[in-house]
Amino acid sequence: AVVSTQSTGDEAELRAECEQYMAEFNEREKLKLQHEKEMAETPDEDGWIMVTRSSKFSASAEQAEERKRQYDQKLDKKKKEMLHLYSFQEREKRKQSLADLKLKFQEDKDKIAKMKAARIFKPY
Repeated sequence: AVVSTQSTGDEAELRAECEQYMAEFNEREKLKLQHEKEMAETPDEDGWIMVTRSSKFSASAEQAEERKRQYDQKLDKKKKEMLHLYSFQEREKRKQSLADLKLKFQEDKDKIAKMKAARIFKPY
């Protein structure tokens, strides 16, 4: 096992140097991609446009996250669509929910009538 005797100052300098290098590298890559994009969009003197290889997987992190969010939304929508395969199931569900609402309303109405009879109900 090798024991490092470097001080924390050297570590901080190394970290700063690495971060600077990565920032420069990312800037170079961004400029390179921008140049390639411009070359792909502009025709040369003969009117030809350079065909470049592009992949839907070579994207920035933001684009990847956006694509994943859209995919997740698509899956959620699909799950919701497949909740009821047949139209009669949807109608039955609506009828059942209306029946539940009517029952709840009737229960509340009876409850209020009892409170009024006992003079407990004071809405104002």
